[in-house]
Parts: sequence; structure tokens; C-alpha cells
Amino acid sequence: MRDYWSRRPLHRPGADPDGFGDLFSLAAVDELITARMLRQPQFRLVKNAETVDADRVTHSVGMARRTLRDVADPGRIIEEFDSGSTIALQALQRYWLPLTRFCRDLELTLTHPVQANAYITPPGARGLGVHFDTHDVFVLQVAGRKHWVVHEPVIELPMPAQKHPVVADDEPLLDIVLAPGDVLYVPRGFLHAATSLDEVSAHLTIGILADTWYDVLQEVVKQAVDDVAFRAPLPIGYAFEDTGFAESVKETLERFASWVAHLEPDAISRQRRERFWDARAPILTGQFQQLARLDTITDASRVQRRPGKAMYLTTDDDRLLLHLGDRQLNMPADLDGAMRIILHRDTFTVSDLSAELDLDGRLVLIRRLIQEGALENIESLRRSH
Repeated sequence: MRDYWSRRPLHRPGADPDGFGDLFSLAAVDELITARMLRQPQFRLVKNAETVDADRVTHSVGMARRTLRDVADPGRIIEEFDSGSTIALQALQRYWLPLTRFCRDLELTLTHPVQANAYITPPGARGLGVHFDTHDVFVLQVAGRKHWVVHEPVIELPMPAQKHPVVADDEPLLDIVLAPGDVLYVPRGFLHAATSLDEVSAHLTIGILADTWYDVLQEVVKQAVDDVAFRAPLPIGYAFEDTGFAESVKETLERFASWVAHLEPDAISRQRRERFWDARAPILTGQFQQLARLDTITDASRVQRRPGKAMYLTTDDDRLLLHLGDRQLNMPADLDGAMRIILHRDTFTVSDLSAELDLDGRLVLIRRLIQEGALENIESLRRSH
């Protein structure tokens, strides 16, 4: 992280001897394209740096008296693939469970949003042309081999709104072939392109949509609306020349600098941290089985925090607020001790809370947290498998 993060690319051959098969595979591609009824924009096809018209690879499907007009047509997609088009499966973290879990774990480690796309390229073909991304990517080679070149950036740490001509006329920093199990890290802004070799290639791109200091500053500027001076209209006639408008701008910037100097850094940082955690909705896999066995919870039951769950406590007017990603639970302050035990252990038994709550209180709390998707009954997990 010190030497490479946002600074320079890195090639890690043989990072996963199993070729990331637990995350994705060509069999997964078959299932998604032929059996999952994908819709736009979950997928797109690209050939020679041009996106294939969606009408050529979609069809209409009737469902519940409605007509869905943007559904993937497996036959047409396969024909386009055979003619040299790359299949791009987009935002897989939203609908392919192994990548949902993987991306969440990575998010909770980096505290930056993460997304996953897959690119399946026929032999000897190039999908995207030379380009740069406005987010960092980890390329995980899943199947086949692919030739990559990475060049110096044309703009350092670009933001999504920043456009720049793409010119790759220097010697590449990296000129490599990725095999299954290899990883390539490409920081945002670095030009890159890839071409499959003599076999079908499939790789994942894990995108790190990093929050930036510019994002923090934008949030600070939005708070300026609370100062009435910044809500005042510009002077009448300000757009004419020689009206003294520049001097007014200077005075306002000085006032803004003084206003910024009096902001509380702790409050700004807390707001930003909470914004990240509160955007991590729970991954509710297996929740129906959990609810069906809710009445089997006893003092001997062993439970665990739901994997990938963002959960933390704050206080508000002598009440506890339990943040669960997509919601908050308002709780009595006397639950603080029990909640601290829950938050600091991966697994525990209900009876571990006996020093803080009586039996009825323990069972009510644990069952409520299971209902809210914060905890899982381990016995229910075993039965579901």
C-alpha cells in the first residue's frame, strides 16, 4: 500500500493457484448468460473498442402481463461472441453471491466502495481500446491468457468529470501476459489495453471507487448554505465590466476561508465515516431460514455476526443507536454492555450475555438482532446446508 497504492501498477503472477475459481468461472458465465435472464445494463458487448448496439443482443420477454424489452438473448450474444465481441458483465457484486461477499470484505478492509465486472473475450480479440479508468482496478485472470500493456498516465489521479485525450506513444511500463491466478493492479489514470491470445479469456476487474479529499471538500462547501451571507444574491449588474465584482469575490472568499477555519474537523470526519458505514446494506443470504427457526433460539444457542455486516454504536440523548447499514435501531442505554460484547466477538453463545441481561432480555435482544439481519444462528446455518 505504501509503495503502489494510487502510485504505480503491480503484476503478481500466481497470486491464486486455484485461479479464482471460488469467485468466478466460465461455468458462471454460461449460467448468467443462458439461465439468469440478465437485463440491460447488467451486460454489454464490445468489439474493436465500440459497444455493440443493445438491440442486436436483446429481445422482449412477457412476464406477469408485462413486456420486458431489454432482456439478454443468449443465442444472439453467443453469435456476437463467436464473431469477435467481448462480453462485459457489469456490477456483478449485485447479483453473483461469491463476488457480493468478496467485494464486501474488500470494502470493509479498504473503507472504499468496490465493484466487480467480468470480461469474456474470444481468442485473438480486443474489446476495449487503449483507455484509462477513473478508479483503481485489480485484474484477476480467471480463464485463458491475456496480453496486457500499461502506460504512464496522461493525467494524474483523474476524477470522473475530467476528460483528456488518450495518447499512448511511450514505451509501456508493463508488457505482460496474465494466466489464470495472476493479478494486475492498475491505478486510476494509467493507460492500458488488453488482447486475448489463442484461447477464450475471462477476467474480473475489481474496481476501487475511492473516496477522495475532493469529495470531503464538496461536502464542506454544501454546509456553507447555513451561513446567510453565502445565500445572498450576487450584485445587480455583476456581469458587466468595471462593477467591482472582483473585489466582492475577494471579500467573499476571505469570509469563506474564515468560516472554514471555524469548522470542527472531528464533526466532518465523523460525518464522512458514518456515511461510508451507513451505505453498506446487509447481505441477507439465508435470512428466510433464520426467521423460520427464530423460536428455536435458547440460552445455549451459538450465534455470529453476519459476514460482511457493518455494525456500530453511537449515542443520542442517552439512547443507543445501532447502525446496521440500511437502518438504525434506537435502543435503551442499559443495553450498552451487552452490545459491546456482541460487537467485539465474531461468535458467542446467548449465555455469554448473562452478566448484562436476564434470560428473557437476552433472548429478546438476540432474536431481534437476527430479525434485523445483524446476527445469524449458527445451527440454522448448518441445517440450511
